[in-house]
Amino acid sequence: MKDRDIDTGTMQLNVGVNFPVGTMRYNRATKIFEEWSGSAWVACVIGVAGGGTGANSQGGVAASLGLGTMAYQNSNAIAVTGGTADLTWLIARSIITPAVNLGCDLGDNARRFNKGYIAGGLVIPVGVDKYVVG
Repeated sequence: MKDRDIDTGTMQLNVGVNFPVGTMRYNRATKIFEEWSGSAWVACVIGVAGGGTGANSQGGVAASLGLGTMAYQNSNAIAVTGGTADLTWLIARSIITPAVNLGCDLGDNARRFNKGYIAGGLVIPVGVDKYVVG
């Protein structure tokens, strides 16, 4: 094969010479497509239709994919600001269970549940080691 055919087939795997402006290559070290400008290899942005994001920054990627800031936060450092959490699905599925006896309140005087339905009975503490069971 001629060297130019090898260069084309390997997307410029080896160092070549005299590339025409617009030559494309895949840079295996950085894992990006690049285009020859005539003096340097320039990173190419791949559009969404081609399997890319159409962006070259984290903010641009998030915007093009419709992602909010929570999409790229580390799991050990999540910051939630604004919005409202609807926790009724947790209560409906009996998921709210403290890991230890924390003396937790469910709601408070300003934010109370309208109704509560207990299927297996209700235990209400009324003093030290005293309970009303219903």
